[in-house]
Amino acid sequence: MKTTKKVLAIFLALCLCMLPLVASASASPRRKPSVSTSAGIQALRDEFEHDVAPKAGNHALDYAYYSPVGKLDFAKYPLVIFLHGIGHADYPSAQLDDSDFPYWASSELQNRFDEKGAFILLPRAPEDKLVYWGETLIESLRAVIDDMIAKHGDHIDTTKIFIGGSSAGGEMTWKMISSFPEYFAGAFPIASTGTVSETDTLYCSDVAIWMISSKKDPVVNYNLVTLPLWSNVIKNNNNPANCRLSVFENVVEPAGGSASDNHHMAKVVTYDFHMLDGSTYPNVRTIDGNQKEVKLVSPNGMISWMNGLESDFNGEASEGTGNTNVSPFDSIFGIFRNFFLKIVNIFQRILGL
Repeated sequence: MKTTKKVLAIFLALCLCMLPLVASASASPRRKPSVSTSAGIQALRDEFEHDVAPKAGNHALDYAYYSPVGKLDFAKYPLVIFLHGIGHADYPSAQLDDSDFPYWASSELQNRFDEKGAFILLPRAPEDKLVYWGETLIESLRAVIDDMIAKHGDHIDTTKIFIGGSSAGGEMTWKMISSFPEYFAGAFPIASTGTVSETDTLYCSDVAIWMISSKKDPVVNYNLVTLPLWSNVIKNNNNPANCRLSVFENVVEPAGGSASDNHHMAKVVTYDFHMLDGSTYPNVRTIDGNQKEVKLVSPNGMISWMNGLESDFNGEASEGTGNTNVSPFDSIFGIFRNFFLKIVNIFQRILGL
């Protein structure tokens, strides 16, 4: 009897000793150690994994992703999706090898999220097959997002999914938020090409939108394209205070000096709207949907904007509550568009862009 009581006492003592460890494991995230920006962009790219989504809309898209999840990790993290521009997806992993967005996997930027981490997702349009971002890839890209949620849903906060992209990637961003608005808490189209109708902005009226533009953009005219689109956004958005427009007078590199041209602004977002030394980005003015100026003083940037946003999305695969219709005309037009973009891609390579 005494032996039984002694064993029971030891067992209870061990349980009491384990309580703080259990509480600690359940109360705080166990995010895996992340790499510092000082390690360089290639070290950060090496932190990404690769996968392929199920076939949808005639294409099975491959993608690269960074997971912040560590051992004994019970936390849920936001999912940030970045879509490349034309000429950055000629082979699997090209969208990773040709991008600086992996800096968002760095310890410096991961720590800016309220959850101290985020998933980073880089899908790839199959440009090696003459297929570019457009209507024909809407269903395929939705399948990528659904695949990430299916495989990592235990750690993805589906109320905090964000999508953005540069140039054609910005155009695809608009197509996704007008087709599947329920998926996204926020979007950040950068120098987006293509046409966005007022009806499109009505479909995504619950999505917070941060547009990034330049008055000297040689591809997307500021007065004819950007300003009318911004006007429709703030008129139709249900919370214009959460929407933003950043306008450059002249685009500069995060390290200083002029950019290659005023259409390439992706690096601005790459470093969370700050120069490499942490100083405020020059030559740019940001306003919200109420026309109030927004001061982006470090560490206040795009990540801090994301921290204040969320949707009602529960993660269940959706057929879309927006404009998901792809007409026969869109399909035929898409074929000609893809060949035209291939020609553009060839000239980009010749010019080294």
